[in-house]
Amino acid sequence: MKLNHRKAIVFFFLIPLLVYLWPVQLYGNTNYIMLVGESMTPTIDSGTLIVTQPEEKYFLGDIIAFVNEDGLNVVHRIVEKTEQGFVTKGDNNPRNDPDYITNENVLGRAIFVLPYLGFTSMFLKTSLGMAIFGIFAVAMLVPRKSSKTKTRGQQSFVVYNVVLGVNMVNYVMTQITLGDDINFSKTMSIPFANFFEPFLASTISFAMLSMVIIILQFVARNIDGNPNENNLMKLILIMGAIMILIPQLMNIFNLLPFFTRVAEEQWVPYLMNLFL
Repeated sequence: MKLNHRKAIVFFFLIPLLVYLWPVQLYGNTNYIMLVGESMTPTIDSGTLIVTQPEEKYFLGDIIAFVNEDGLNVVHRIVEKTEQGFVTKGDNNPRNDPDYITNENVLGRAIFVLPYLGFTSMFLKTSLGMAIFGIFAVAMLVPRKSSKTKTRGQQSFVVYNVVLGVNMVNYVMTQITLGDDINFSKTMSIPFANFFEPFLASTISFAMLSMVIIILQFVARNIDGNPNENNLMKLILIMGAIMILIPQLMNIFNLLPFFTRVAEEQWVPYLMNLFL
C-alpha cells in the first residue's frame, strides 16, 4: 500500500475522533481538565488529565467534572442522587461534598483519564510550550524525501502496525471502562495492577508494549534491508508480535459486553433522538 493511501486511511479514522474530542474552547463538547490535589487518590492521581463529555443522564458511581460555588472545576464521584441534585465525594475524602450539584453545573462524565498528561497540558499553555509545539508542527509538515532504496517486501510489517493499532484500541477501551466503573479493574488482567492504581497500570502497560512492538519492527526492518536476511529471525520477531496481540484481543473481547450495554442504554437512544 502506498504511503499516500496509508495517510488517507489514517485521516479517515482520525477525523471522526477529532470531531468527537473537539474542545469546548473551540465550540465543541469536550472538556480537558487537569486534576490538582489528592481528593481522588488512589483512583486518580494529581497531575492527571481528565477528558469529559456531557451526558443526558448520570449514574451512581460516575466520575464527573463540575463547577463548584467558587467557580472552580472539580472532579469527584457521584455517590447519591436526590431531588436537589447529585451528592458527590472524592474517593480519598472522608465526607461528602457540602453542596448539591445540579445538571447545569456538571461539565461532563470522565471518558478518558490520562496520568501525568495534565502537566503536559499546563506546559503547552505557556509561551515556551506553545513555541515548542509550533516548531514540532512545522517540522512535521515539512515534506520528507522519499527513499528509493526501500524494499518491496513490506507486507510483513502490516503485522506490527496491526498489533500497534490493537494495543491502542485495547488501551482506549480499558480507560473508558475504568472511567465508568473502577471496579471493572478486578475482572480485567492489567499488568502492574498490583503495584499501581488501574489507570496508571494500564498506561504503563500500553507504553511498554508499544515500545516493544516498535523495537521489534525496527529490528525487522534492519534484517529486511540486509542482503543476507535471516528468515528464521524475521519469523521469530513476527511470532513475538503475535504473542503480544493475542492477550490484547482477549481483553477487547472481554470488554465488548460492557460497550454493548453502554451502546444500548446511552448511544443508541442518543442517536435516535438526534436523527429521528
